[in-house]
Amino acid sequence: MFRIIVSLSLILLIVSCAVTEKHVTHDNIIKDRGNYKYAAWQPDASTGFEAINVLLDEVDMLIINQDYNAGADKLERVLRIKPNYAPAWSRLSWLALQMNSPERSVQMAKRSNSFAYSDPQLQLLNWSFIRDASKILRDEESYYRATQKLESLKAF
Repeated sequence: MFRIIVSLSLILLIVSCAVTEKHVTHDNIIKDRGNYKYAAWQPDASTGFEAINVLLDEVDMLIINQDYNAGADKLERVLRIKPNYAPAWSRLSWLALQMNSPERSVQMAKRSNSFAYSDPQLQLLNWSFIRDASKILRDEESYYRATQKLESLKAF
């Protein structure tokens, strides 16, 4: 049954690519600046570091291609340039979830939130990662706290 679902999913993916005739390339992401997995990950024009934006474009291409280890490596380069860049920590949190490392995901999301005090949208995203990781870890208390935090942030 699982193989049938996977096969059908691949067929749908191939057909959708053929129908839309839009190929995702590095150049398209740079031109569009709108192909980010989450809106909260949009590059901040005020970062003052064009190198960060270029690296983030590359990370997002790696995410699209599911090359998560290479994406994490590039994010670590971003954080060497700007250690307090909350969206990079958030991406690392998401990548940790994808790589079945929920403990690391929680750590990275908390780190992101420590720098995202003025960005409720990014905090919302990070708390959703914490909630998802807590569910995987079967940590009911953390799951409940994350759910409460998500509800309070939605008021913004």
